[in-house]
Amino acid sequence: MWLAPGSSKTWSSTRPDAVPASTSSSEPGWTPFAQRRPELGGRLRVFEIDQPGTRAWKRRRLTELGYPVPDWLRLVPVDFEAGQSWLDRLVAAGFDPGRRAVVASTGVSMYLAKGTTAATLRQIAGLAPGSTLAMTFLLPVELVDEADRRGLETSTRGARNSGTPIVSFYSPEEMLTMAREAGFAHVRHVPGTALADRYFTGRPDGLRPSSGEDFLVATT
Repeated sequence: MWLAPGSSKTWSSTRPDAVPASTSSSEPGWTPFAQRRPELGGRLRVFEIDQPGTRAWKRRRLTELGYPVPDWLRLVPVDFEAGQSWLDRLVAAGFDPGRRAVVASTGVSMYLAKGTTAATLRQIAGLAPGSTLAMTFLLPVELVDEADRRGLETSTRGARNSGTPIVSFYSPEEMLTMAREAGFAHVRHVPGTALADRYFTGRPDGLRPSSGEDFLVATT
């Protein structure tokens, strides 16, 4: 199983025999998974974690557009860097850590200190056996395709100037080591270029995402 960038697809969309008890998405932002795939979401209990302000805005905006939050979707506000426990907040919202789950964390690790990410990995590794994490991370600029380095540098400056600086970059080896040390039973690196080959090959317009953001897929 892996998630395509920005898609929030879980493995149950391709493996109907392997539906997890719940799926948790960290930093989903405006991703309308519940509205796009209600036939899938309705088979799960979905928890979306994001910053408090973003959670409140999304709930309000969905209501304004005529999309009430379904019973199986929980919007959970968490401020990681303020020391709030995302797991405690999830449990308070109805998450059962004793049942296997899929955790999708996309576009998060680059904004967190490495110690915060390591602590988060340890907590996820403690979930029920068979739980799966899919998490993106940014590569150091020297590991990014040369054609994409300028774009990464521009994005990094823009994030810093907007007040949400990118603070952490990882080589694939560093991320795999962190996941192993956190206690995951199986870890795998999925290059962003491999996902681009899978989902963008053959497009008549030649569209292809830039390199530089890869996936860690880890199982408890």
